[in-house]
Amino acid sequence: MVADRRPRPEGDPAERFAACEAAVCGCRPVVERAYRELVDCGRPDRHALEAATVVLRWHHPELDVPQAVQIVERWVVAGDRLH
Repeated sequence: MVADRRPRPEGDPAERFAACEAAVCGCRPVVERAYRELVDCGRPDRHALEAATVVLRWHHPELDVPQAVQIVERWVVAGDRLH
């Protein structure tokens, strides 16, 4: 079995992806849309979060699952509270 050789991000993953939050990368709107559209269609919140996490990891495969979940939750949960 081959070990995963992807580099691990250091520090707070949300800080590391400030470019995503500033829409420079372009993945944040896609992640938020995946979440929003699933919730709007009546899918459970948990399923929408899982799908949005998959979308984020598609754009950033260097993230491990816990880091990606943390970023997605920050974007979709905090985003709802701030707007």
